[in-house]
Amino acid sequence: MDSYLGNGFDLAVCDNCRDDEVKHKLISRTEAKQLYLLKDCDLDQREPVLRFCPEEEHPHNPHWGDIKLYLRLQVGRANRYQTSLFLTGCFPLAW
Repeated sequence: MDSYLGNGFDLAVCDNCRDDEVKHKLISRTEAKQLYLLKDCDLDQREPVLRFCPEEEHPHNPHWGDIKLYLRLQVGRANRYQTSLFLTGCFPLAW
């Protein structure tokens, strides 16, 4: 399927069916870290690895670094997965 979410996040949702406000909302790296209490290593290294779409430039200041947008649905799923591993004692050694 040739769609923004299909190409960027491997999610089978057409552009017309996409829910930008809730289910398929894109959030910044900073917002993902604050909302789900994650660290950089949670977003970059831990399984399941999260995909992101880089924006051209930062919306507030073009001189700052490029912004990374994550699919909120996938960030929430990864956070629940990591929490369940921690609670069951099956977390990786590098935790």
